[in-house]
Amino acid sequence: MKIFVAAFLIILSFDSPAQSPGLRIDVWMDPVKAGSVRYKIEMKICEPRKMTNRGDWFAHDTSVIDFGSLKPADINCDAYFNDAASTIVPADEDQLFNHFEFNNQVFAWEKILVFRISNPSSSSMFIIIPMRYKSFRTTINIKDVVFQPGKVIFLTDIKGRYDRKKLSFNRSLKKVRAVELKSFSLKGIL
Repeated sequence: MKIFVAAFLIILSFDSPAQSPGLRIDVWMDPVKAGSVRYKIEMKICEPRKMTNRGDWFAHDTSVIDFGSLKPADINCDAYFNDAASTIVPADEDQLFNHFEFNNQVFAWEKILVFRISNPSSSSMFIIIPMRYKSFRTTINIKDVVFQPGKVIFLTDIKGRYDRKKLSFNRSLKKVRAVELKSFSLKGIL
C-alpha cells in the first residue's frame, strides 16, 4: 500500500502545473539580413511605479494601464543583462550573438520588457514590449528582427494566444518599421 501511495504522489507531481510563474523569451535576428554581422541582444525588465492589483494570478485579465502615455518617471527598471553570460557557458562564441533566450520565474503581467540590440559599428536599436495580458506562464517568440540603428520598435499591439494555462506571443518583425530614438517619449528608460 505504501508503494502505491508513493507512486501515486510521484505521478501526480509530474502531472501538476508549476506553482511558480514563468516567462520564456526568444528573440532572433533575421538570419538573411544579419548575414555575418554579430549583434548582441540584451534585456532589462521594467514596471510601472503604479501597477494594478494582481488579484487572481490565473485569470486572463487585460491591464488598464495605458503604456503609451507613461513617462520615464512613472517606470522603474532593472539593469540590462545578457542571457548567455549568466545562464550558459557557450561551446561556441557565436552562441552569444544574434539570439537572446530567457527562461525564469517572472510574473510578466504589466512588466515592460526592453531589448537593446547592438553591434560595435553603429548605435543601438531597441524593442519595447509592454505586457498587457495576464497569464501565469508567458512565452514570447520574436523573430526576423531587422537591425535599425538609432531606432525603437514599441510593440503595444502584440497579440497573444492562450493555450491551456500559457499565453504565447509569436511575432515576426521583418516588416515592422521603427521610430527615431530622439522622438520616442520613453527614451529615458532605455
